[in-house]
Amino acid sequence: MRIVRFAGLVALLGGLSACGSSRNTEIFSQQRVLEKTGDAQPLVDQAAEAWKGREDRAKAEAAVKLWEQAAQMDPTRADIQLSLAYAYYFMCNVHLRWDDKPDDAMKTTYKKGYEAGRNAVWLAAPEFAERIKKGEKWESAVKDVDAKAVPGLYWYATNIGKWALLDGFTTILAEKDHIAATMGRILELDEGFFHGAPHRYFGVYRTKIPFPGGDLPASKSHFEKAIGLDGNYLDTKVLFAESYAVKEQDEDLFKKLLGEVVAAPDDAIPELIPENKNAKRVAQKLLSDIDEYF
Repeated sequence: MRIVRFAGLVALLGGLSACGSSRNTEIFSQQRVLEKTGDAQPLVDQAAEAWKGREDRAKAEAAVKLWEQAAQMDPTRADIQLSLAYAYYFMCNVHLRWDDKPDDAMKTTYKKGYEAGRNAVWLAAPEFAERIKKGEKWESAVKDVDAKAVPGLYWYATNIGKWALLDGFTTILAEKDHIAATMGRILELDEGFFHGAPHRYFGVYRTKIPFPGGDLPASKSHFEKAIGLDGNYLDTKVLFAESYAVKEQDEDLFKKLLGEVVAAPDDAIPELIPENKNAKRVAQKLLSDIDEYF
């Protein structure tokens, strides 16, 4: 079996620091040469098949394990890292969040997610990684990345943002600028990525930044743009209600948005049925707890 070595890339990975923040941890397997030790495709195919049943937690966990094995077998494939980055996010958002006392498990899983997303960025855009290695700030270097890095950047930023929220206020302050810079570049390159994701992010972000009151008109504008790009991705309306409507104390909008989510068909996006069913579950919980918000 031929072993493919990416010594230069691994040296780069090993030399990378905290990506503009001391809170970032080291990339996986930094101390070894990235080696393709076999054909990971059979594992990838098995993972994809298991992932079709991801609404079942056991099947989702099985898919993650298969992708992890595939990543170990071939750590040079960005697509495997992207699958893991999304899968870790999904596990937190759809399964772990409903556990009793889920924070520790979610924090660990989001950490895995941002590491996988970052690995995907390095593999897709090694020139960006080289600039970070040489000491350039993330916020500066990310302005020049091109569209091929968008998926990795998004799942990196999303996972690290969720991780920071669980880690505490100090971490949020440490991470917010480079996450915002990353999402800003994604917005420039592909505002419709993952159903209007960058607008969805800034919709939430602008309810908080600038401290302390945020910029609610900007928040509303971003949410409306995300819905305009794809109103069938139900998490957008959930976040619009949970963040903007609550901050604005607009109870009517809160009820309207969440009512639309609950009434939406499960298959509004056929390939994202588990995700949208989970959004409906969250919406129902928010409506049942409405007295806590208004």
